[in-house]
Amino acid sequence: MEDLRLDLMDLQDKLVVTVRGDVDAYNSAKLKEELKKLISSTDKKKIVLDMSSVSYLDSAGLGTLVVILKDAKMNGKEFILSSLRESIMKIFKITHLDKIFKIVDTLEEA
Repeated sequence: MEDLRLDLMDLQDKLVVTVRGDVDAYNSAKLKEELKKLISSTDKKKIVLDMSSVSYLDSAGLGTLVVILKDAKMNGKEFILSSLRESIMKIFKITHLDKIFKIVDTLEEA
């Protein structure tokens, strides 16, 4: 089990949040709390979650991302997932959440 860490980077019109560690039942409450704070405090219209350093995502983590997506929409923000590993992209395709989330391959596309 890897501890979760978030690194923030301001890029022009977007706030990039790089997630490091596993997004699972142990870490999803912390991730939800941190992202909700960011969504309500940033004036950026786009929040991009860079998931290139996430190697594991379980159903609790997936649920958290759905909650955050709704939260972002309620706050008038766009929530984008970026740089998903193949194994994690598969989860989004199997659950058809790839149709719900905006998912891009690179930060530049967000």
